[in-house]
Amino acid sequence: MSIVNIDNIQWPCPLSKDLKQQLLALSHPGKGMPNTNKNMSLPGIYYITKGTGILFITCDNMSSSLGLAIGVNDWTGASSIGNDNKVLLMSLELEPVQHLFFPKQKLELLAKQNLEAFKFLYHCVTTEHPQVFQASLTSLHDREVRIAYSLLSLAQKKSFIKGANMSLKITQAQLSTITGLTRPRINEALKKFEKAQEISMTRGEIHIIDVNALGNRLNQLNTMFSDPRKT
Repeated sequence: MSIVNIDNIQWPCPLSKDLKQQLLALSHPGKGMPNTNKNMSLPGIYYITKGTGILFITCDNMSSSLGLAIGVNDWTGASSIGNDNKVLLMSLELEPVQHLFFPKQKLELLAKQNLEAFKFLYHCVTTEHPQVFQASLTSLHDREVRIAYSLLSLAQKKSFIKGANMSLKITQAQLSTITGLTRPRINEALKKFEKAQEISMTRGEIHIIDVNALGNRLNQLNTMFSDPRKT
């Protein structure tokens, strides 16, 4: 696992060196994605240092879900601070994830000792919520918009060589989870994208060939909260 220091973390806002050091001191590195069950609340904040994945909120019988992509430099879980509400949060790793974990109890104690910590917590929330709001808004649209949005959101979380095809390690089953659509509907839409030469598919991967054409499918979408076509 790579060494993390205060200078190679993309902090959500300008912070004093002292607070950065305090935050780093209470954190610890880990692997994998956060999960809860119906009897738990989120245990703290995660800062993603490597990999990509999907977080999704679902109901007990898994009949519906709302998912969003996360990747390097994303902060997630800030809504758990000062909040003991239970949530059924599931996750899928698309590429192995490494993170820094900031435990909830230690963050709450730090905020009592150093008021600047509230600034950090506030900006963690404001960087995460636009993606959640946009995912909710996108879920109101048809399947092609929802799938195109999900693919472009995942691509936005990765670094690609300019001009090269964007290859995403994701299966149709995983895409079904993030969009809340059934696999047959996913398959029909992907074949349509493939016929239009916007993507190609191999086992366990989707390759974005024409990112502009795929992005044009979002023209009818209100991207007021987050637009995955912007880098």
